[in-house]
Amino acid sequence: MRPTARRASAPLADQLYATEGEIAADITAIMVEETTGLKDDYRRQVREAGMGNRLANTWRSESYPKGGRSLNPAGYVWSNAPAIIDAFSRGAYIRPVNGAKWLWIPTRNVPARRRGGSYASSVRRSNGTRMSPEEVELHFNAELQIVIDGNKGEAFIDVVSGLSGGYRRATAGRTQGRRGMAPRKSRPVLMFTLTRGVRMPRLFDLDGPAQQRAANVARRIAAKWG
Repeated sequence: MRPTARRASAPLADQLYATEGEIAADITAIMVEETTGLKDDYRRQVREAGMGNRLANTWRSESYPKGGRSLNPAGYVWSNAPAIIDAFSRGAYIRPVNGAKWLWIPTRNVPARRRGGSYASSVRRSNGTRMSPEEVELHFNAELQIVIDGNKGEAFIDVVSGLSGGYRRATAGRTQGRRGMAPRKSRPVLMFTLTRGVRMPRLFDLDGPAQQRAANVARRIAAKWG
């Protein structure tokens, strides 16, 4: 009788296996959709904060198992710029490090670093970012003039206005006039503001969307299989 019993139970086992597969496929699909949705929520927050697509697109997501299905799938969302995201999600207070007394915040007058720049600076900075104080002094061949007032300060440098915009070194040729050009008067231009620290605004809510997406997963599974 045992072979008969095995044959009789085989169709039920197949049905249970097929049902389990359907449930796993649905749960996995829900997890993929909600994980992707959470990534999109975070990207939307960055854009709405006016911080652009470049930072928004640092958000990434992945669902597991990759290319498969499971009754216990998982979703993972992360940013490739965690320090920036963390600062603006906590409203962090940024202080100088490595013994420095001041944070040097560049103004729009500070030139951007060019590709292939060879300024010798102790600060590693990527192309397109604003020059460091050391780089500004090298670029204009002049020293920054620092004015301190309590817990704040300003750093100026003597330059002349460029013929096509921006600022140039205050060379003798430019200030005295050359090749028939009128002399240009040098003047101090604000390059950096100095502060003991700065409180970053809290722009991102990471917990709220994550909790909502987790609730969506539970609700959708219950609605389909509850």
